[in-house]
This record gives sequence, C-alpha cells and structure tokens, in this order.
Amino acid sequence: MKKEKREITLEFQKIVGEGKALGRSEGKVIFCYGVLPGETAKVRTTYEKKNFAETELIEILKPSPKRIQPREDHYLSCSPWQAMDYGLQTETKKVLIEDSLYQTLKETVKLDKFYPAERIFGYRTKVEYSFAGEPGSLYFAFHKRGDWREKYPLPSGCALMSDKTNATALKVLEKINELKLSCDDLKTLIMREAKNTDERIAAVFLKRKDIRFPEIKIPGLDGFAEIYSNPLSSTSQVDEVLRVQGREFVTEEILGRKFSFGFDCFFQNNIELFSEALKEIDAATFKCGKIVDLYSGVGVIGISLSGKTDKIIAVESSESSARYALLNAERNGVKNFEMVCSMSEKAGEELFDGTDILVLDPPRAGLHGKVVKRIMEITPKRIIYLSCNPITQGRDSAFFMEKYNLIRSAGFDFYPNTPHAETLMVFERK
Repeated sequence: MKKEKREITLEFQKIVGEGKALGRSEGKVIFCYGVLPGETAKVRTTYEKKNFAETELIEILKPSPKRIQPREDHYLSCSPWQAMDYGLQTETKKVLIEDSLYQTLKETVKLDKFYPAERIFGYRTKVEYSFAGEPGSLYFAFHKRGDWREKYPLPSGCALMSDKTNATALKVLEKINELKLSCDDLKTLIMREAKNTDERIAAVFLKRKDIRFPEIKIPGLDGFAEIYSNPLSSTSQVDEVLRVQGREFVTEEILGRKFSFGFDCFFQNNIELFSEALKEIDAATFKCGKIVDLYSGVGVIGISLSGKTDKIIAVESSESSARYALLNAERNGVKNFEMVCSMSEKAGEELFDGTDILVLDPPRAGLHGKVVKRIMEITPKRIIYLSCNPITQGRDSAFFMEKYNLIRSAGFDFYPNTPHAETLMVFERK
C-alpha cells in the first residue's frame, strides 16, 4: 500500500554522497535536495521506508549564512546547489570525493589538489530540453527531480548554458511552434556548443519520420539536424538521421588543438577545467612506447598525449565518436594514432599487449569487470584514471591497489552548482 505524503520539520546536519542534505526525525534518516547544513526546513516525503525517507523541500525556516538566492526557479531539477555559497560548494565537494574514495578503497585519500571552476554558470557544452504545452505554444521544460510526470517550464532556457545558446534554442522553438507540433511528435531538443570557437548546433528528436522543417536560418546556429528516435524508447537515441541543414558538428579548441564532435558524441562539459585536467594527465605521462586510451570519445586525451609515445591506441564504442576521433587525429597531424571501435570489455586481448600507460575515462558506471581483470593481468607501468563518479572509481581502484601505488590525485569542479565533479587518480606499478 502506498504511503501518503506527510510534512516534516527538522534540522539538517550535513551533505552526503549524492549531494542531498541529511537529517533525522523520529529515528528515521531524512534526505532532501536544496537544504544546507545547519538549516531547519519543512519538507514533504516523496518516498518512505522503515528507516529512511526521501523528501522535497517546502520551505527553509532557519537559513544558513552560506545560503544565497538561486538564479533559477527550476534549480532543484538541474543544479540543486545553486542556493549554496560557491566557497562552501568546493569545500563540500572535496570532502565528498575523499569520503567516497575512503568508503570504497578503505584507506584515506587526500586530494593533492582541487580545481575550482572559473565560471559557475554558462559552462556547459550540452543541454537537452524536453517539451511541454499545446501545439503552437510549446515551451521548454525539465522533468522534476524524482518525479518524471511533472515538468518545470523554462521560459529562458537554463543558466548552466550560455545566454547565446539559450537564445538560439528559443529561436529554434519558434520554428517548432510554427509547424504546430505536439509533445506526441517530439522527444527533445539537444543543443551543443563549442566555447572557444563560438559554434553551436541543434538536433531535434522526432517520434515521426514524416515531419520536415523548412529552411532553418538562425544567427549563431551552425547546423540543424532532424533525428528520428523510436517513440517506444524513453531516451533520445539516434535511430535515423532524417536531414541535416548546415553542419552536424562543432569544433572546439583546447590547448592549441582543435577537436570536432557531433550532436550525438560525448564531450566534456567544462572546457576550462578539462584543459587543466589534460595538463595534469600530461604531467603524469612519461615518454614510452605505447599508450592505450579506453573510453576515448572523440580522441581528445589520446591525441593530446600523442607526442609522448610511439603509438597511441584509442578504444571507443560509439561509431560516431570513433569517426570524429580519426578526423581529429588527421586534423591535428597525429600519425601514431590508431582507433578501435569496440566496447572496452570486448576489445581483443592483444590490443593491450606491451601497454606502458593505460588511460581510463569511463562513464559513471565505471569499468566493466572484464576490463579490470585484463588490467590486472597486463599490469601497465602507469594507470591514469579520470572519472565523474568517485564511488565507482574507488571500487575499481581497490583492485589496482594490490599491485599499484597511488602517486597523484586531483579533483575538478567540472559541474558547479551540482554535487558532481571529476576526479583524477594516477597509479604506478609497485
């Protein structure tokens, strides 16, 4: 039987792993986004079990001196730390990373350095907008955190993207509304932006193949893609590219090199801090015969390290990203770059033979068990592991610690105003 929602007033003590505040009421642990340590708040249960409850914020009754006014009404959906002073954000994030690593490694790890963000709004290179409203008057929306049936309207877009990209997206929305399309026709609109070259593209994901847009000419928009995405899938997957007007990619400049990526490619979301991470990775790399770069995306890390090795082998499962990686290697004059389009756990075992340095940049789920097993068999001299999830990174690294020493660690606030960050760990064989 579903429990009725109830309201609770309590004081929250601290921020925990997923960025939620933790408090206790009647012997039960209470979690809530948008509350700061030391604050008293009125909250409403959204999910409740015997020992804990997930809640949503109703009202702050006793604010923290570290509370600031959030920029957006929908901040709890996209960036729930907007109400937190940025100095407290970075302090909290560093502690959360170190705590997560301790829980999985079972030994203390103190980050050698933590890099704060240069800008805390307008930093993202990608945004995905859902739609709400009636045909002819649709508007952008985000799903409410914890309840996908409810949406927040976004009349100005999202402040984590640049003003220019938001303005461009709203111009695209006008074109969509001219066609009188409904939410049953559309999934999402994805915007991609290259910060240093001021390029941007849009991709609209359609549930029908017979929809055709007129010529799209919007200042500041370099390309527009019409994508069919199977309506039976809840995600905006690319099932068929129906039409592309202009370019289907943007080109970013990082540390003197240029890298192109398509609307459906993975690319880091904070260019300034990604540049700092690349410098750290380069500093951790020595001159060697062979580097293998797993989960390589469009090849940025591998290409950036190409001058340190005789051969760089990049492994990436996305065909689109692998294609751009080869183009990026050619564009940057890198001739010792080899691309393998494969899931890392299915790549041929001979690929790893003779590896001196292994670079890892997996998704949040971390490394596949087969990858960990293979690493422990080949034991490269050095492992460089960049991750957006310290919990899975720590889980994987616990295996490495049997044969490796941790020689460098650093955190990067790639995602200010959110609980997320990137962590770099460098291991040397004992």
